[in-house]
Amino acid sequence: MNRFRRGKRDDLTGLPRSVLAVLTRELRAMRQGARPGRRWAMSLPRRVRLACTALRTNLTVRELGAIFRVSKSQAHRIVADLVRRLAAILRTAPRDRRWSWVVDGTLVPTRDHSAAAKSKNYRWSCNVQVLVRRADLRIVGLSRGGPGNRNDPVHYRGSLVEKLCVRHGRVLADGAYRAVPELVTPRFRGSRIVRDAAWRCHRKRRARVEHAIARLKNWRVLRDHRRRGARLDETTAAVATLHNLSVEMAELRDNT
Repeated sequence: MNRFRRGKRDDLTGLPRSVLAVLTRELRAMRQGARPGRRWAMSLPRRVRLACTALRTNLTVRELGAIFRVSKSQAHRIVADLVRRLAAILRTAPRDRRWSWVVDGTLVPTRDHSAAAKSKNYRWSCNVQVLVRRADLRIVGLSRGGPGNRNDPVHYRGSLVEKLCVRHGRVLADGAYRAVPELVTPRFRGSRIVRDAAWRCHRKRRARVEHAIARLKNWRVLRDHRRRGARLDETTAAVATLHNLSVEMAELRDNT
């Protein structure tokens, strides 16, 4: 049976209501057997909607509280709790060498200056390494490298993304990663890229990661991260979870 059905989209989250229902079921299943605590005043479906709205619109907790008719403290507790739980849902794609992966870094503007640095986008930012499956733009892995004033390979080395790339063996990257042996990068002659037919083919395939990053940044929280810098990992993982569910929904619709 198809997990997703054609239905109306939620105006605040931009997600189909079927995706919100799947998220609610998965989050409820995660809590089964956990130690009971104080009951929430708001139901789980409404809390899921509030958290997804916070990620999509990047509204302040005062604005979220006004929209959902709760206090700003309650809105903050809901966002902090559900973003962490959404990040835990993110699954790594199965290792299959028939599917090539693509890796690239992107800058996420971050207001926490203890974790960020002034970058080439003229803002205080953190570098996030993004690993996607080229065929369907599914997010395979993410890692927050650190302040965004350093090159991508500096953040790539020693990260979870590097471990996944070493295990997989078929990962495309741009010329900035040419010193990384496990990645497939353009061929250089001296300090210049050789712009031949192989480079043109590589460029078209590698561009898929740029499409995935653009879709991730449809969630406005990744355009201006107001949370603490240490929370950027779980914020990006929560957005990737919602992105992967949307990809899965599109695949199931195409197959039906």
